[in-house]
Amino acid sequence: MKRIHVKGNTWALSGPQQVGLYQIDETTCLLFDPGSTKLRPGIEEVLAETGLTPVGVVCTHMHYDHHETSKYFRQTYGAKVCLPQLEADIVRNEQSLKNHLFNFPMGLVRTNDRLQNLICPVDRVIAYGETAIDFCGVPLKVVRTPGHSPDHICLITPDNVCFAGDVLMTDDVLAEAMVPFVFDMADDLESKALMATLSCDAYIFSHNGVCYGSVAELVQRNLTHFRQRLAACAALVTSPMTYSQFYAAVVTSMDLPVGHPIRAQHLERYIRPYLEYLIDTEAVTLIDLDGAPAVAPKGDPHG
Repeated sequence: MKRIHVKGNTWALSGPQQVGLYQIDETTCLLFDPGSTKLRPGIEEVLAETGLTPVGVVCTHMHYDHHETSKYFRQTYGAKVCLPQLEADIVRNEQSLKNHLFNFPMGLVRTNDRLQNLICPVDRVIAYGETAIDFCGVPLKVVRTPGHSPDHICLITPDNVCFAGDVLMTDDVLAEAMVPFVFDMADDLESKALMATLSCDAYIFSHNGVCYGSVAELVQRNLTHFRQRLAACAALVTSPMTYSQFYAAVVTSMDLPVGHPIRAQHLERYIRPYLEYLIDTEAVTLIDLDGAPAVAPKGDPHG
C-alpha cells in the first residue's frame, strides 16, 4: 500500500481500498478501518517502513472490509479497538453476529474464518450520543451516519480531516455499483445528505479516494444513484411476487454474479433493504401470497 499525506498528521494508506492513519508521534499511530485480511500485508509493510506501531484501531463499522483485521492488530501489536455502540454489540459473540446476519446458518457463523475474525473484544465503545472522544490520547470528533450499517460513524481527526468509511461512494465506485449495500435505506439517505453540511478540509473514503473541500456535489450524485436503483427495483414488481421471486428478478435484471450459495445469501441481504424501503414508502404493496410474504404493484387489489 502507498502512504499518501492528506493533512498534518493524517494519512491515507492507498491500495485496493483506503485505510486511514493518524500519526501520534514518531513511533505510534492510530489505524482507521484496517479492513480485510488481504489488506494486512500492505498495512504491515507501511508500518515497518515508517517505524510506526498501531496503538489503536478505530472502525466506522463492523463489516468485513473495515473490521476483519481489528482482532489481529489487537493480538499482534496490543492495539486497543474502538467501535460505535451498536457495531460493538454485533461483534460481541457468535450469537450477536448471527442475530445481525439473519439469513446465515449458525453453523456457518461458527465455522467460517472471516465471520470468526469479526468477533473481537472492544476496548473503547463509542456510546450512543457521544460526539467527541479521546482515544489513545487523540481527540476525535464523531459524526453519526447510520444507514449503511446500524451505527456507522464518521471520524474527524485533529487536522479537520474526515474519515468517512462507507457513507458515500466516490464516482468510480458509483459507476460500477448495482445494488450498493445498506442496512436501512431511510437512515442511509439522511446520512448521505448530512455529509453535505460538514465543513472538513478533506474527506477520506474507504472506497476509494481523498476529496478536498465540499462533498455536496458527490452527495447529490450518490442520492441520485440510490433513487435510480430504487426506481429500477420498483419497476420489476409488475405482478404479485414473493420476496424470493423479487430477489431473483433483481439478480436477473441487473446481471448480478452469484455462483455460490454464500454469495446468494449475501445478495439476499443486499437486496432486502431496497424491498423494505419500497414497502415502507408504499411504492409497492405488501401482501400474503399463498402463505409467503410477497409484494404487489402499488394499489394492487391483492393488497
